[in-house]
Amino acid sequence: MNVQQPTAEIPVLIAGGGVVGLSAALFLLEQGIPVVLIEKHSGTSIHPRARGFDTRTMEIFRETGLSAPIREAGKALAPAWGIYRNSSLVKSISKRKANSKTSPVNMLGIQALLQMSPEFVARCTQDLSEPVLLEAVIKRGGTVMFHAELTKFTQDMNGVTAHILHRGTGEKTFIRSSWMIAADGAKSSIRESLKAKTTGRGSMGNLLNIYFEADLTDLVKGKEFSILNIRESWCRGMLCSINNSNKWVFHLHSADDDAHFSEEESKHRIVVLLRKAIGIPDLPIKIISILPWQPTEKVMVNMRHNRIFFAGDAAHVMTPYGGKGANTGVQDAHNLAWKLAMVIKGEASETLLDSYNQERQPIGKEVSARSADWADEYGLLSKGPMAIGPVVLTVLGAKLTATLGMHQLSTRLAMKHMGNLLGLPDYRYHSAAVLNGNTAKHGYDQALQLTGLPGTRLPHVWVQYQQNRLSTLDLVKSKWMLITGMQNGAWLRDVIETNKQKGLRIRLFSFGEQGELKPENASLQQAFGIKEDGAILIRPDGFVAWRSTGYSTELADVLGKLTGK
Repeated sequence: MNVQQPTAEIPVLIAGGGVVGLSAALFLLEQGIPVVLIEKHSGTSIHPRARGFDTRTMEIFRETGLSAPIREAGKALAPAWGIYRNSSLVKSISKRKANSKTSPVNMLGIQALLQMSPEFVARCTQDLSEPVLLEAVIKRGGTVMFHAELTKFTQDMNGVTAHILHRGTGEKTFIRSSWMIAADGAKSSIRESLKAKTTGRGSMGNLLNIYFEADLTDLVKGKEFSILNIRESWCRGMLCSINNSNKWVFHLHSADDDAHFSEEESKHRIVVLLRKAIGIPDLPIKIISILPWQPTEKVMVNMRHNRIFFAGDAAHVMTPYGGKGANTGVQDAHNLAWKLAMVIKGEASETLLDSYNQERQPIGKEVSARSADWADEYGLLSKGPMAIGPVVLTVLGAKLTATLGMHQLSTRLAMKHMGNLLGLPDYRYHSAAVLNGNTAKHGYDQALQLTGLPGTRLPHVWVQYQQNRLSTLDLVKSKWMLITGMQNGAWLRDVIETNKQKGLRIRLFSFGEQGELKPENASLQQAFGIKEDGAILIRPDGFVAWRSTGYSTELADVLGKLTGK
């Protein structure tokens, strides 16, 4: 790997080389910002951990060309859907028909949601996704230093000084950076060093993550599953699929009376328990690792501490239920990268960076709370009526209203409870980096439609552009963008002048049958809520910064307010 040790000050140091840290490095490199990433372990994760990416994360990876490689890396897990409950896997499998369709794409009532994005959720465990991200970072010129542990840091008005221990050699060095991103996980030493204030329910139970090998290929073929819940007097736990073949994880509620057993005795007891949970008494099982962990809800009140920004589990620890941990972290990094890049390049003032916490902290807090709501009294995934009731009612309501031709209501119903589960960005940002919004509003604001409202993600519309079929999201490419109607002569003139004044490179696209973007089945008003002489301004992260229903002379002033310059 690229292990040179920089001596001069660098723009951004990233502490933590998991999915979130690697994603932050990738997004900054896409913006042309050099980065150094340090990771205390010797390489990428050897544990599966996170098992997939939601729709919004896949949209972001699509932008960097990694959507297809991520899907390819996780293809073995792709058929694994469905949450079941029984006393053993054999009993659960015996009750199911082969090749039954359990993917969310087959759920009734959510067809409208599927049309809101060019992407969909993807299965891929963390031990397989991280190498894909690492390769992309290295190819783009990023510096990655494994076995490099952050032991101490200080910050001043101009930057951060990080003290590094190279664990392989014992050598100690330091790195000076203008900014640092803390992506060092749920037990973030950076967060703890700063004594950062947090909220949340804290630990919700004690579990053992048991990663093991057992060949169950023939048993589960055509009857793949995601999670099997077991709630018996002899066991409370969850069996999770990793590759639908020979690798699995069992999350076992850990009782206090296990403490007096030796490691070998504990392993033997666990193998016996796993065989019973699977339902095959003589099944050969190899334990790969046993890791204690605690499902936790813990959210930072402020994700920025002067020159240090927090992302992912370092900022908001959540249970794995709903699969939002890594996804929220990747989306944190994507939100932050373009803002840091503009400040570093001198295109924006540092006030733009205040919008990071304003926008992302409410999202982390909301999804952490939702995830914790799905945990039972032992910290395991609950599938009781109170947990799934709203989802069931939503699916039925969305299906009924769609059948009755009430399509807008159907979409809103589905978005309310299913949008977040599928990973659609069902929220609206309120900050100084969004105009026409409510900057006085604090907290999570759910968006039940994506129709061009400032603070929401750019609507996805299939268009023909330069003889290619693209999504409007494909045009963002981490840059500012203005979409107009056909009456856009004045807008074109304003863009040229604004780019000169602000030193930006805003791109303009005309939308219409005679425009650069020829829509397949949406009008300008339907897609973006603007008239033929209107425009919608898109930020480099694909969110709507400003909307003008008709022509306005305010473009330069708008950019000035958004960037603080």
